[in-house]
Amino acid sequence: MDYHYHSSSRVIASVAIADYPGCLKCTKDAAATVQSVATIIALLVGAWWVLRRRRTYPRANFKHLVSHVPLDDDTYLVRVTIAIENVGDVLLRLEESVGAIQQVVPLHDQLRPALKARGTLGASDQSELAWPFIDTRRRNWSGNEIESGESASFEFELFAPWAVRFVLVQTYFRNITKPEKQGWNTSTLYELKFSGTTNL
Repeated sequence: MDYHYHSSSRVIASVAIADYPGCLKCTKDAAATVQSVATIIALLVGAWWVLRRRRTYPRANFKHLVSHVPLDDDTYLVRVTIAIENVGDVLLRLEESVGAIQQVVPLHDQLRPALKARGTLGASDQSELAWPFIDTRRRNWSGNEIESGESASFEFELFAPWAVRFVLVQTYFRNITKPEKQGWNTSTLYELKFSGTTNL
């Protein structure tokens, strides 16, 4: 009786020991599978969170429509219309904005030394010359909103001397969902010309 009991015990123990590496392998495979699934879920959640955050920021397209008319023999009125299209998924709220024109041609005397020293724009880290400002307007459009998929237009009226031929039209609209001074900058090179004389 005792002999058979001990033999059975040894057989069971042998089977248990023989099966142990297989169980360990299954446990490791299961753990690796769980870890892989957890990694995929974490990546998906991260991507969703980034996309959600990006969708909370407004996105817009800005376009200039510029026209001018001589007010007298010395001054042009330059009217700048900014067409804004809300291409994002959230409401676009407007606030601080700036409209300005800079003199390009004729080249201002203060830029001649800098232009000669630089040779070309490509020889400098700056992408543009510091064109002198002719006129600037600041407007606060608080209360104006553009729904997603809709468009609206806003205007600046600026003045330029008759002697100026080409101007750089600049506008800036602050993005109120971003840190201070971040926003949308748009620029357009525009030619001022008029045939004839005024009778004003």
